[in-house]
Amino acid sequence: MKRGIWLALLLAGTAVLVAAARPAQDSGVPDAMKEFQSLLGTWRPVPEPGKTPKFQEEVTSFPILEGRWVMSQQILRDKDGKIAYRDCAVYGIDPDTHKLFFHAYNTDGSMDRTHLVESGGGRWIFEGTVYGSDRFRDYRYTITKVDADHSNVLVELKKDGQYEKWSDTHYVRKSREAKAEVQ
Repeated sequence: MKRGIWLALLLAGTAVLVAAARPAQDSGVPDAMKEFQSLLGTWRPVPEPGKTPKFQEEVTSFPILEGRWVMSQQILRDKDGKIAYRDCAVYGIDPDTHKLFFHAYNTDGSMDRTHLVESGGGRWIFEGTVYGSDRFRDYRYTITKVDADHSNVLVELKKDGQYEKWSDTHYVRKSREAKAEVQ
């Protein structure tokens, strides 16, 4: 009996020591996501002088799941206000690589999978592939935070092993918060 109590105490003591030695699991937002969350809110392209845009564009980004992930949606509306195109993306930290990534889901049924290749100083460069699209395949997507209310998004498509600029959009923040809603 004494041997059983001693063994139980020894096992309980070992369990306490192991639990105390194990680093606490952080339930907060990962550091890489904290910096990226500076892009939350509602954004619109800065109009180019003398050029009338074909669509009215709005990008909304908001935290989901206690801020561990960011949902972003781009909507293009025609002159009558009807949605002509939309996509949504989820940004987060890959639990295996511990790097930022995003997956996007597009109006045409295609989807993008990207991974971060470089970051720092308010700039994130992703490389990815679009699956299910006849128009797009491999690309590079660069987000640059210019200041608290301005950002740039450069999209480059890979052709014959080289990246070529497809679009370069300058955005201005309309609001710091966006409604947590996907349309």
